[in-house]
Amino acid sequence: MIFTLTMNPCLDRYLYIDELKEDDTVRVKRFSDYPAGKGIDVSRVIRELGGVSVAVTLLGGATGRKIEELLDEEGVIYTAIRVEPETRINVILQVGKSQYRLSLPGQPVDRARLEKVRETLQALVRPGDVVVISGSLPRGVSPDFYTGIIFMLKQWGATVYFDSDGENLKAGLIAEPDGIKPNIHELSRVVGREISEEDIDGVINAAKEIYDNHRVKEIIVSLGGSGAVLHTNEGVWRVKVPRLPVVSAVGAGDAFLAAYVLKRTEGVYYDEALRYAGASGAATVLTPGTQLCRKEDVDALYHKVEVEKIR
Repeated sequence: MIFTLTMNPCLDRYLYIDELKEDDTVRVKRFSDYPAGKGIDVSRVIRELGGVSVAVTLLGGATGRKIEELLDEEGVIYTAIRVEPETRINVILQVGKSQYRLSLPGQPVDRARLEKVRETLQALVRPGDVVVISGSLPRGVSPDFYTGIIFMLKQWGATVYFDSDGENLKAGLIAEPDGIKPNIHELSRVVGREISEEDIDGVINAAKEIYDNHRVKEIIVSLGGSGAVLHTNEGVWRVKVPRLPVVSAVGAGDAFLAAYVLKRTEGVYYDEALRYAGASGAATVLTPGTQLCRKEDVDALYHKVEVEKIR
């Protein structure tokens, strides 16, 4: 079974308008709400691709209930740990082809609810299960929380994929997750030096440094429109995706990770898992908002993705 953990979920509210005018009433043509947070996105994509996962997350207030309703509509299985603070909302203004993202801060979560996360995972996760931990932490929660959760899950015999940034990612690496998926900027911050998407040797060297220091078996570095690189102890693969018109790139990395984990869990080898992941990430840019990928687009793009073992 695949589980996802989202500690800092949100509701993404997209407002579509023609023009921003100062000191004037701006009419919203339409709006769309999406359940969001990186782990939730992973579960949504797994569901779209025909797989099964359980999304574990913290939800509070009316916004939390709205997210539950949206997950129900999409058929995503979830376990909600109810918290007192209202779940945060991100407001995205779509003005023609321009996009403005307004991210509201989340509220602190008390220690008892954090302990409930551990108890919930202990009740659900069994040896051999896969857990994808994605995103940031609620305000005031130490990055060490991720260290403890990953270590705990590995002690139980679970396979852990971890996708976060900054101090959270560094803290998680201490517990040696099985896989991580930084983008090029997150990778640069972890190793403490700037790396460009074009410098594939630099990407590989940085991934090897993480592998040597933290024994991470699978390091997937997403390179945006340039695809991705996977570093493992069995070799290094390069993924190239077709160039497509971008409607919204939000969630493309989450879709990539979701498809990769789904296929690896099904026993598919690295190259084919990467091809499916590349198609899923690419398909996500074709949809508006955080609608994420559609399976028919993934299937259509699958054979257009190039995967090559380069080391």
